[in-house]
Amino acid sequence: MEITNNGACVRISNTVPGGTSAQTEDVQKSLIVKVDVIKTNIIRIDIGQGALYNIFIPFASVTNPVTANADALKDAILAMLPQGSTGSGSATEAHQLEEIAAINALNSSIGGLANLTTASLDKTLDEPLLVDDSGANIVYKGYAAIGARQTDAQWAISRTQRIAEIDVTTWANGAKLLNNIWANREALAYS
Repeated sequence: MEITNNGACVRISNTVPGGTSAQTEDVQKSLIVKVDVIKTNIIRIDIGQGALYNIFIPFASVTNPVTANADALKDAILAMLPQGSTGSGSATEAHQLEEIAAINALNSSIGGLANLTTASLDKTLDEPLLVDDSGANIVYKGYAAIGARQTDAQWAISRTQRIAEIDVTTWANGAKLLNNIWANREALAYS
């Protein structure tokens, strides 16, 4: 029988004479709750699902890794597990703090997505609140949330110019962002 480190798993292979593998079992390291020695020569790998699901390995039948005794084999198996795992599960305060930090980061991301979704569903840019067509061949359209003052930096402003019988529409500062002041529309850069 061989017990080897197989990435995210511990591989247990039961070989038969001639070197062919009769049975191979991969046990996910994250499922291993405890590794201990029982009855002085049996290794028990507890995967936390009750006694019927534990894996029992007789020390004498293990050819790889080669160890002096059952306790050394237990230590060799524990060395295959991720850092910080002591054979009594990996639920530690440090891991819980890492998980809490990951959840908080996820909440922030979800909040950002919610804001983007709300903004995309917002009909602010559908119809202008103000239209200034007092210039020759130039029309300014101001888009903002209802209640925005003309002196607030909360406007997206488009400028449409008639050039050689073609209407060309550009946006203040080159984007449809609600960060311009309507009162300054004629002095803004458009692209």
